[in-house]
Amino acid sequence: MTSTELRALPGRTLRRDHTIFAAAMAMETAHLLDDALFDPARGTADVPDATVALLMGLVAVAVYGRLAVWARALLAGLFGLAGLVGGLDAHVLHAIQTGATGADYTGFGHAAAGLVLLALSAVLALRCRTAARVAAAVH
Repeated sequence: MTSTELRALPGRTLRRDHTIFAAAMAMETAHLLDDALFDPARGTADVPDATVALLMGLVAVAVYGRLAVWARALLAGLFGLAGLVGGLDAHVLHAIQTGATGADYTGFGHAAAGLVLLALSAVLALRCRTAARVAAAVH
């Protein structure tokens, strides 16, 4: 394709919720990679876990924009709940009890990203509900 043909293609813009989802998933994926590859408690790097974490994050972000609003809310909620519970249980509470070490620092971000994803899920669910209410009023 020539540059003129490329410019003629319709531009695809990212929605704000997709950007927020991608940023939160990047934080969750970064923590999972840190936990799998650099955690000194394990002694060795767990490459299969790191590969699964990376692929899971990439696929989730790639698929997110193609889903209906209710499915995006569900996906954000599931990853948000996993991030919040995992971050709090394995890292934040551990850091409060014994002091932060190793992957606890990215674990704080993991928990924060979980909160962001849960908030995004709630916003999307309300948006979906409002859209359904408007559609019902029109018919």
